Parts: sequence; C-alpha cells; structure tokens
Amino acid sequence: MYIEGLRAVNGEGEYINDLPDLPGTLYMAIYRSPIAHGKIKRVDLNDVKLHGGIAFGPEELSKVIVNPFPNTVDLPIKYYPFAKDKVRFVGEPIAVVLAKDYYKAIDLLDYVNVEIEELPPVITIEDSLKNEVLLHEEVKTNVAMHKIMRFGNIERAFSESPIVISHIFKFGRHSALPLETYGILARFGDELEVWANIQGPMLQVYFLSRALNIPINKIKLFSPRDIGGSFGNKYSLYPYITLAAAASKLTGKPIRWFESRAESFIASSAGGERKGNVEIASTKDGIIKGIRYTFYEDVGAYVRPPEPGVLFRVQGNLNGAYDIRAIEAEYYVVLTNKSPTGLNRGYGAPPFYFALETAVDKLADEVGIDPLELRLKNLIKVFDEEINGQRFYETVSGGLYPEQDYVKVVKAIEEEYKKWKNMKDVGVGIAVIVEPSGTNLAYVDLALNKIRNPHSASGDYITIALNPDGSVSVFVNGTNEGLGHETTIAEFISKELGIDESLIHVENRVDTTQPWNLASGSYSSRFAPIVMSAVKNGVDELKKRLAELAKKYLEAEEIIFENGRFYDAKNKEKYVDIKRLVSAYHWNPSEFNYDKALSVTSYFYSPLLKPPEDNKINSSLGYAIQAHLAVVKRDEVTGEFKIVKYVISHDAGKMLNKNLLEGQIYGGLLHGIALTFYEELKYDDRGNPLVTLFDSYESPTLSEVIETQVELIHFETPAKYIPTGAYGGGEGPIMAAPAALANAISRLIGKRISELPIRVIE
Repeated sequence: MYIEGLRAVNGEGEYINDLPDLPGTLYMAIYRSPIAHGKIKRVDLNDVKLHGGIAFGPEELSKVIVNPFPNTVDLPIKYYPFAKDKVRFVGEPIAVVLAKDYYKAIDLLDYVNVEIEELPPVITIEDSLKNEVLLHEEVKTNVAMHKIMRFGNIERAFSESPIVISHIFKFGRHSALPLETYGILARFGDELEVWANIQGPMLQVYFLSRALNIPINKIKLFSPRDIGGSFGNKYSLYPYITLAAAASKLTGKPIRWFESRAESFIASSAGGERKGNVEIASTKDGIIKGIRYTFYEDVGAYVRPPEPGVLFRVQGNLNGAYDIRAIEAEYYVVLTNKSPTGLNRGYGAPPFYFALETAVDKLADEVGIDPLELRLKNLIKVFDEEINGQRFYETVSGGLYPEQDYVKVVKAIEEEYKKWKNMKDVGVGIAVIVEPSGTNLAYVDLALNKIRNPHSASGDYITIALNPDGSVSVFVNGTNEGLGHETTIAEFISKELGIDESLIHVENRVDTTQPWNLASGSYSSRFAPIVMSAVKNGVDELKKRLAELAKKYLEAEEIIFENGRFYDAKNKEKYVDIKRLVSAYHWNPSEFNYDKALSVTSYFYSPLLKPPEDNKINSSLGYAIQAHLAVVKRDEVTGEFKIVKYVISHDAGKMLNKNLLEGQIYGGLLHGIALTFYEELKYDDRGNPLVTLFDSYESPTLSEVIETQVELIHFETPAKYIPTGAYGGGEGPIMAAPAALANAISRLIGKRISELPIRVIE
C-alpha cells in the first residue's frame, strides 16, 4: 500500500497552510528591492504605520538578527536575510510589513518608501571576472573562491598523450520550483518555535542559532507531515525563517508568511549558471589518460550556505565511470547581481556530467571510435581495494566506488543502440555516469584553504517503538516530499517482524525535540543507504531484545523466529507471536527480569565517510552505475526535437521498492528533459528577472513526452558495506539526461551541442 499516495488522493495530507494560526498571528509581507544593485539611502516606513500596519526595516531587524550566516569561503562576505547598506539583487528583502490580514499586508507594501542610489549591475560571469564593479567592496573582488586541485600526474598525462581535445560548455541557471512554495509560522518568546515546510532539520537550526544568537536548545523546528515537493529548493528557507523570527521577537506576536509564485521565481533558490572547459588527453585508440576541468560557477549575490558545495558534491567521482588516474580541477566561484543559488535536484552533478559526457562524445569523434565502444574501453573494470569484505575502486580524488559490473550495465543498452544508430532522421546519444548518494557533508569544507573545524556529518537517527497492542510507531526526523519513504519503512518492518503493515505507523517530519543531527533530513538520495540502514539497525536490535524475552516467556534455551512468531527450537508447538510477547512485557515486566525497553533510537554512520585530506574525499557513501540511451528526431514543421525512445540501464544495489524507485527514475528523467529543452532563469542587462511566472519558464507538460517510449533495465548488486545493501536511484536521470539528449541531437544535426537549454536550431 502506498501510504503517502492514499493520503494524497483522500485529501488527508497535512501541508503548511493546513496548520491553524496561533492566537494573535500577524501576516508578513516582504518589501523587496526593485533594482539589482544600489546603495540604500533611506527607508521610510511611517506611511505603513499611518495606514494601520506594522513595519520593520534594516535598523530594527539588525537588533534581532545580530550575526550574518556562517561563511563557507575564505572571504568575509556577509550574508544576512535582508539588505543592510546595499541591495545586490532584484527581490532582496529590505523591510517586512505585518498586518492581521494577509492581503492587507501585501497592500501595505505600497506604503514602504525606499530611496536607492542605483549602481551598475554585474550580470554575467565575464563581467564579474573583470572586477570593474564590486558587489562587496570590502572584499575587493567578485571572485569568491578560486582553487586548483590536482590528482595524479596530470602534466605527464597531457604531455605524453597524442590526442588532446578541448570542449567549451554552458549550463543554464534553473530552479526546481516545487508545487508548494515556502511557508512559515513562527513564534519567538523565551524560545523560538517554527513550523515550516523546510527540508530540514540539517544545518538550518545551526544557521538560525548563529544569526539570532540563541542556543540550539532554544529552537524548536517543526514541519507539517507533508510538504509539496522540494528537490532541494526548500533547504534555502532558513533566511526567511530568520526574518519571521525577528518580526515575531519585535512584535511579541506569532508571524505567518507564505511565498507567492512570483517571489519563488525571483528570489527563492536557483541552480547556478556554469560555464567552462573540459580537456581530455587520450591515446590514439581512445584510452583516456587525463582530464582537466575549468569551471566558472555563478552563485549570485552571496555565497549562501551550502554554496559553493555545488562544485564539490561530485569531488569523489570526478572521473565519472572511467578509469582515469590524472585529473585537474580549476574552480572559480563568481558573484553577480542575481538571487543566491542553492540546492537543486542532483546538486552539482547535472552540469558536471553534461560537461564530462559531451566532452567524451567529442573525443569519440576526434579519434574516430564509436561513442559506445569508447566508453566501454574506458569503464572501470577492476575493483582492487577490499575493506571489510567489500571490494572498491578508489578514485584518484578519494571516492570509494563499490564493486559493480559496469560493462554489463552499459552493454545492456547496446542492442537498442545498434538498432537505432544507423536509422535515417534520428539521432542517438549516450551518457554513462556514476550516481553519488548518501552525501558526506564534509565536501563543503573543500571551498576553504584551511579547514578549521573538520566535520563529516552524514549519519542519521530513527526511533522505533513496539506498543502494548503489538502495533509499531516509527519516527524519522526529516521532511516528507512524497517520495514514498513512509511506505518503504512500513513495508520493510512488516517483512522483518512479520507484522501487518496496517499496524505500523510511520511519521516522517521535522521535530527537533526528537533526536537529530547536522545531517538529518531528506536530500542527496540518502534515504536508501543511510536512513533505511538506521531503520534496519533498529529492527535488528529489537529482534535481539524480543528473542531474549521469548526465551524467558517460552522457558526455552534456544528459539527460532519465523513470520512474526518465536518458537522453542526443540518443540515448535511452543510459540508466542510478537503481539502477545510485547503485550506481556508491557503489562508485567517483573515476570521477565529484563532491563531493556521495546523502543530504540538507532543510528547509522559509515566510517568510510571522513573529512577531506589534500582535497581528496569520499564525498558520498554510495556510487551506482547508470547508462542512458536517448533517441531523438526532429519535427519537420516546427523544428522542435522529440524524444522517440529513452533507455536507462542501472544498478542501484538492492531495490527496496521497485515501483517507488521507478517512479523516481521517471520523475528524474522528466526533470532532466526540462533542463535540456525548456527551463532557464534569464535576466536582462539591468539584472531584472525575465522569468517571474510559469508562462515564461517553459516547463514541459505531459504532451511533450506522451509518445516517448521509456525502458528501464534493472540490475541488483547489493552492497556488502551498507546494511540495506541499497544505493540511491532517483537523481541519476537528471544527472545523465541532459548529456545523453545533447549527444543525440549533436548526432542528428551534425553539430556539437554544448549549451543548455537547447532551443530550436536553424
């Protein structure tokens, strides 16, 4: 039974706006900068007060929001949730307006009077690099980070290779734009209580603590049971929570705010534009000896944590699926007068694999080798490092790839590839990737020249309780975006304990009064390898405890557990089911002389995830092979490209729930198609957003893919080092699809596609 789906179709979901107002709640509207860059000369809020509203500007907000958010780069770029002396992007908050009615609060924005001395904006990466106009004068540069990292003998790889290709690319600015926008209800008294559809709890509680200068134990962060999607977007809600908290502190009233769709487009969270170059050194027969990456990442006006992590999430898998022992990565993080960037589905991997896999295709053309054959030549085939019974391939940048049969997975698309390859009027493209899952948050530290406080947060807690009637209660501290996590947990516990699913209640919501840590939450495909491993650890511990109780109950020396019953190993006519055993222990524990509870808070963390060392890091717990095949044709009348067939072959380890996994794969594929052909957040030369509603964002609908055949080929190689045996599988398609589709169109039109989104080409 799909628990989340049933709740949704029955109209029983609990979203942020379903939560009732607290007594005395005021509604908040945000006055945002109408220009991209300028000095604030005056903020006059008197007219708001004359018309019955309450308003706070930078002066008042600074009394409560006393510190900037933590910085993730070596420069002192101060990011507050409101503009202090300057505005640096259209949509940056300057003041908040409060009223008892939401629409009145919005209307009162007309009475905010702000005088801004406009400055020339910095819009492009190229303009930013010139440093002629500075966003943050005190840091004297628009380059927030510049790093060069070398792994292996890169000079030798290039000097001794007869073939060197150079490939320039561009990946457009974009956003996930979930169905539900941001929403907050905050009350700040002796402690701060927040209800929000935040993708937390994660580091956001720490950010709130720093900004408001209050201890973490004075912050209670909650989410409703459901949030209407996130795709990483709702990680960046914490600046608005801070604004609402400040307004609550200043008024002594609860504050409610929800974001309009236009606000979401203009200022919520975007995936940054990336430009750069990929150089590949190879032998004449196509063996790749080395790669050089040069990436320029536009993070907008501030380096908002976790940025610039977008460059480093793939640090452990910079070689992709290939056996490459020399890599150089040169990264520039640049500031522009645009809204700050943040997490979006696949965080960092879609632009990375677009750059790598389109470059590999170009190499195939250069050496005159079939693109599939060239990839097969370079795939990792030997996993020669063994750790605790699991064989790995250690990448030159520190990643630990678990053993999988890469050749088998890639060859699974070969038959379909050969079928379409020589057909007229179609283009066939390939992309092969390794999908990272279960992020090691320590990758964010790679932006620093000197790591002051090393960390490697990546574990998680889960609480399981056996109730007196034999039912089971489970709590996970994270958000429920509709991914089927509750269903998967209930199914797993049902099978493990032999208890009917209807007796298992799973709560998956943020609640910092329950156990959590800096890594807790739903993101980076960490559910299957990390959260479910904590579930398994908890169930295994409960089984041990139940077994001890069963021995006492049955007066048996040895017991056997089968289908929810414990049997005396010597006499299977003597047995007790879990319901009776649990009930007996709850009602009369003195009969058992046992001192352990029938509830556990279990934890999973892998020792394979450590802080970086010499820029090397195992940046994810899992890495899973995927091969993508795209077949496209062109409409003779409109010139638009249509996807005829799409094949995904993959091995995500053990599949915990095939139907839910396939749903995530389909969703990730459509998301990748959207980035490839349609979605881009554009700005004019004054820094004004040109996309403010869906009518100009060009998101695809079902009609664009209704005739596309999608084939999924599954392989299972359970991981030995992860309790569940499972890796993530829902982000791989958005990582690979842009490259596979671009390569297909390149074959179709005879011209190399290296920029997204792809428009109609003459």
